[in-house]
Amino acid sequence: MDREALQRMVDASPLHRWMGLQALSVDAAAGAVALRLPWRDEFARGDGAEQLHGGVTAALIDVAGDYAVAVRAGGGVPTVSLSVDYLRVAEGSGLVAEAQVVKLGRRLSLADVRVLDDAGRLIAVGRASYAMPAGG
Repeated sequence: MDREALQRMVDASPLHRWMGLQALSVDAAAGAVALRLPWRDEFARGDGAEQLHGGVTAALIDVAGDYAVAVRAGGGVPTVSLSVDYLRVAEGSGLVAEAQVVKLGRRLSLADVRVLDDAGRLIAVGRASYAMPAGG
């Protein structure tokens, strides 16, 4: 799978299209993807604020982890659990999520995600588990 194929997967979701997610890179064999979330005023935690709402960061972590597993598993996988550690406030900046499969299991898979702002500062880290398709 190449970056363009990952972008087509991303664009197949109305939510991901609305968010403006951009596929930056993919390594299907390693189960690694990078996605960029551009800043939008709708992502602010309040009117006139330039601080990103934490829920948007959590959604980005979930989506990136899902795609990292999906490119290895051959299809979409539902989230079982998600944890996020917020390390600093993202202010008026787009974000990049770098996701990596930690374990690809028959029933459950695990991905770790790092979120960086446009200046390269670490904003948040997350870990999510995903249910694998039957027969996977």
